This record gives sequence, structure tokens and C-alpha cells, in this order.
Amino acid sequence: MRRNKQRENVTIADLCLTNPRLLFLIEEENKRQLEKWGVQICSPFAWHTFLAEEVGETAKAISEYIYRNGSSSRVVFEAIQAATLSLKIAEMFLAVLKEEANHENAD
Repeated sequence: MRRNKQRENVTIADLCLTNPRLLFLIEEENKRQLEKWGVQICSPFAWHTFLAEEVGETAKAISEYIYRNGSSSRVVFEAIQAATLSLKIAEMFLAVLKEEANHENAD
């Protein structure tokens, strides 16, 4: 496989989530997912499987960017999909935490 020498040694700094466009992109991706799939009810393992697939797509896009002159916009697209799903999982488990706390307080 021929490597893109210009990108092979690229490093990119953590920008500490300072780009306000990120939340907009995540909101738009959430809307897109809801339009495509509706509200889903799945097991935690199924959610994990979906997330693993999205992380794999992000890894593939990064590899394509580095080694095959792939598109940086593809990396953003895949990362936003993974981030959106990660946040949905976090939100679901926040609800579980709240429910568990309510049950503990009721006892």
C-alpha cells in the first residue's frame, strides 16, 4: 500500500471542544438518525454494538485520510455519528442512574 508521506506523520492537537459548531453538528445528526431509524429501544449490548460499528467507521475514515489521501470531511462525518451515538448512550444511562437513585430513596 502506498502511503501519503505528507500525512503519515501528522499530529493534531486536542482543541478542548471549543468549536461551537460541534453541538450543531451533533444536533443535526441526532435529527437525521431519528428520521432514519425513529426512537429505538435496544439492549445495552446492542447499543454498544452500534457504537463499535461507528467507531470502526471513524477509524477507517482516519486511515483513509492518512494513507490514501482521504477526505477530512469524511472523518468529521464519521466522528460526529460516533459522538452522537455516544451521547445518546450517556443520556440513556443518566436516566438509569436517576431511576436507580429514585428506587434507593424510596426504600
